[in-house]
Amino acid sequence: MTATEPLRIHTARRVISEAHTVPQILPNSMLARRGEPVLATAMLIAMMEDATWEAIAPDVPLERAMLGCAGTYHHTAPTLPGQQVRIEVTCRHLPDGGGRQRWTARAINIDTGQQAGVLHHELATPNRNRFYRRLHT
Repeated sequence: MTATEPLRIHTARRVISEAHTVPQILPNSMLARRGEPVLATAMLIAMMEDATWEAIAPDVPLERAMLGCAGTYHHTAPTLPGQQVRIEVTCRHLPDGGGRQRWTARAINIDTGQQAGVLHHELATPNRNRFYRRLHT
């Protein structure tokens, strides 16, 4: 996708299970002892990022890495185990031409109609070999 291409929307669905809830994601922690059995923010972010990668990855050549470099999120409503979220992802290249993309993922609780969360993120796609060389120097 280029800066001149129209906005694309990718849709994904995820069913929330007990494993996605606050008490389950970090056993033996304060979260596990005091957290409510609702979708954990970290899991929601991971689901929205995964849906975004589903949209972006087919257009990113394998010689390029995909790296998150900036972002903000809002977890706006609880989601219970057994409920489903529909994640709508929109992606745009940034005008700097540096291979960065800005994307937004919105998770809608299908059962309640409420927006469960939104994630705004920037993704860089540097040359994979160059990226790993810099890590090891």
